[in-house]
Amino acid sequence: MEEQATYVSVWDGGVEVRSKCTYNRETGIVSDIECVDVDVDSLEDEYIELSDGTEIHDFINEDD
Repeated sequence: MEEQATYVSVWDGGVEVRSKCTYNRETGIVSDIECVDVDVDSLEDEYIELSDGTEIHDFINEDD
């Protein structure tokens, strides 16, 4: 079952970038991550945020 979610990446000491994505709860696969143009260097964390506020830290990024 696929649903719209938010892909959150945290960069360079706390710069948070949020973009739309599709998340499949059954497979744990994230896809169609919306591209955002930002000037950052070092990825520190990433997670998926569901519409109910649940954060998913263990996922597979299909776009990689």
